Amino acid sequence: MTGGADAAARRMDRRAVLFWQVENAVGAVMVIVLATVLSTVVPLPSGWRSWVHALAAAALAFAVLDALVLIPWRYRYYRYTLNADCVIVERGRLWRQRQVYPLSRILYCETRQGPILRWFNLFTVRTATIVESRSIGPLSRAEADRFEQFIREHSP
Repeated sequence: MTGGADAAARRMDRRAVLFWQVENAVGAVMVIVLATVLSTVVPLPSGWRSWVHALAAAALAFAVLDALVLIPWRYRYYRYTLNADCVIVERGRLWRQRQVYPLSRILYCETRQGPILRWFNLFTVRTATIVESRSIGPLSRAEADRFEQFIREHSP
């Protein structure tokens, strides 16, 4: 790994944990609402109602596990490094993954912000090569701007 612009691995913004928890809570609430509508409004065959309730309970249990255990792990093991030759993304809780994207292969870089990210004033940066695209974040506004500026200055 060559030195250059930023040889140190950088983590996501600390608010990323709360963002991921809210994002997953929204998904869990949607599953629970759907299960409630199915069990009260839609006429289901006998026996199905208990399966719908079990699904809602499982979604709630997984959302709690995710919020309290898995998301903090995700934050702990998700980082990226910018250097003069490439972008390195490291992530994974049980199965760790390290992806290296040569700057010469990056075609474009864009900053995105959806409604929940906007609520936290966070952004994701998406880079693309011919083969794939990768979103990195959530990042603070300053970090997203710095990342995008780095790609602009160092890509051919």
